[in-house]
Amino acid sequence: MNNLSIFDTHCHLADKKYHDHDIKQIIHEAEKEGIKHILNVGYDLKSNQIVIEQLKQFSNLFGAIGLHPNDGKNNFSEENLNWIEKQLVNKRIIAIGEIGLDYYWEKNPDYRENQKYWFKKQLELAKKHNLPVLLHIRGEDNEEKFTETFNDAYEIVKKAGIKKGILHCFTGTWEIAQQFIELGFYVSFAGNITYKNAKWKDKWEKALEKIPLGRIVIETDAPYLTPEPWRGKVNYPQYIIHTLKKIAEIRKKVIHEIASIIFSNTLQLFKISYNTR
Repeated sequence: MNNLSIFDTHCHLADKKYHDHDIKQIIHEAEKEGIKHILNVGYDLKSNQIVIEQLKQFSNLFGAIGLHPNDGKNNFSEENLNWIEKQLVNKRIIAIGEIGLDYYWEKNPDYRENQKYWFKKQLELAKKHNLPVLLHIRGEDNEEKFTETFNDAYEIVKKAGIKKGILHCFTGTWEIAQQFIELGFYVSFAGNITYKNAKWKDKWEKALEKIPLGRIVIETDAPYLTPEPWRGKVNYPQYIIHTLKKIAEIRKKVIHEIASIIFSNTLQLFKISYNTR
């Protein structure tokens, strides 16, 4: 499969689960599977700082920095936001993320409002610097409230005038995807689409069947969301091949065709020229 061209649009090489790993070796194994680039994503001050340092060490990495909604109690501050903005002079920082809303873990209405406030602040930063955003959107785990978080995030993004970014690790419906696509977003799928017993599986498979091929990108979310057959173990960028195969299967395309389309989509989104490859 090493004649494929793949861009992992969401990976956390700065995560604590990799602190005792050889990052150089992880990247080398990824390259053997055809991964040309990895978007290395931060989510709090410490991981953002590590992302910046890793960009200095590895030329095939790009970076995204932001404050994750679930890390807000310790990381939402003007100081941290100002630090992020100062890093944006680095041209290999190509997105603001991982940012968004998460109603799965946090039920407190006041904290949800706090999430929304800092989400808006980071969207303003992205718009000011003309950068795409990586959106983490996760709702409560019941049918009645499943779409609530997506609806809230959509209204905030639309009002902010954000017209480019990625729905990271998408688990919503086609109707939700369509709304964001009409704004200008791409939809990313991760290893969880390979899970045989995942909740909402029918929803995102139907979405994947309908989303225009020109709006699909791919990710690992490593070290999380490890695809079958490695589920339950630490995830690595090289495992993205299993997610790619699943997308090809659902879309009834050969893997090389799907890989080529998705790679081109990613370059277009981030305005990366052919010469960067």
